[in-house]
Amino acid sequence: MNFFEHQDRARRKTGMLVWLFIVAVAGLIAGTYVLIMSLYLGGLEQASQQREALINQFGPDTFWRPDILLGVALAVFLVVGGGSLFKTAQLSGGGEPLALSLGGRRLLNDSGDQVERKVLNVVEEMALASGLPVPPVFMMDREQGINAFAAGYQPEDAVIGVT
Repeated sequence: MNFFEHQDRARRKTGMLVWLFIVAVAGLIAGTYVLIMSLYLGGLEQASQQREALINQFGPDTFWRPDILLGVALAVFLVVGGGSLFKTAQLSGGGEPLALSLGGRRLLNDSGDQVERKVLNVVEEMALASGLPVPPVFMMDREQGINAFAAGYQPEDAVIGVT
């Protein structure tokens, strides 16, 4: 598989992830609405006079309340959007905040450790070969899940993390 095929495949997968996210948010809205209406109508079962008034006002199909659905949808969008904005603001400083939040420690150029020196040399050679600035390198000593990552919005704020 060449680079362009891989890039097209990655774009298709990203599109699929976006659709799955939309479906997940819609499911969250529907589930929250059903839960709220079940609790609301269950509470009205005990207060039958209020239930009768509600049926007279909205008809016998009281489970469908667009006003409550709209409120639930708004609340879910606020929570999901607020969480996204919070994380975006948290990571707006580039790759370094991410590397630090994952427990990384910055490797210094004057490191005496042979393994750290080798990592720094490899990163420097790759940066020079690609014509990009040499990014800071962070070592994640306790990480077991991944072996390396690159993070940052632009080449100027990019970092490399290794285990």
